[in-house]
Amino acid sequence: MSNMKSYLDRLSALSPDQTMLDSDRLVLFLSGSSDITCAGLTAGQLDLLHAICPSGYSVVASNFPFNQDFEHIKSPQVSLLSATASNIIYYWHTILNTRFQKLLQLHMSPLLETQEVIVVCKSSGVNMLTQWLNHLDNEISLPRFRIIALGPVSQKLLDNKKLEVLVIKGKKDPYSKFLDSHQADILVDSDHYSYEYKEDVKGIIHDWIRQSDKNRCNKRSL
Repeated sequence: MSNMKSYLDRLSALSPDQTMLDSDRLVLFLSGSSDITCAGLTAGQLDLLHAICPSGYSVVASNFPFNQDFEHIKSPQVSLLSATASNIIYYWHTILNTRFQKLLQLHMSPLLETQEVIVVCKSSGVNMLTQWLNHLDNEISLPRFRIIALGPVSQKLLDNKKLEVLVIKGKKDPYSKFLDSHQADILVDSDHYSYEYKEDVKGIIHDWIRQSDKNRCNKRSL
């Protein structure tokens, strides 16, 4: 608990002026935290973002809180067991800790000023996103959100009709199978930890984004 309090104190001290969510069109990676001292992405996660990034979009090279003043250069260096435990604790704080929920609102709110956002959500990152969306005022107009849920583990569903959502689940992923209610759009040969490192997953996401853009252009021409 003391570690989480220290983490929340650090989030509270961050200036919103230093947000990395400061471009009109963004591609970002959102997951639960395997190491609350570091928001860095792995090389595989960054490679995925760059592989799917459309022209005119900017890749955000950090996980939550997406802030220049929070360590995001280093990649988390923790064991699989420690990462799993950290993610479980993080998941419950996202649901039950009102202070964390307010800080989630604060550091995600710059996304509301963008034009278009592509969010790759891994595991309980989907839970973070649904909690944030659930706490938004119903009168708020959302930008264009395209969400790729990789092995989602979430208390709530991504059921806002304004969202474009692709749900990918692994055939070897019991966490997403038993702890999540989203219906998979595509099943892939992956466990819970490997989605972003698989070339077929990159191809599926790339093609889905391009088809989404094509569908949008077709609607405009009607």
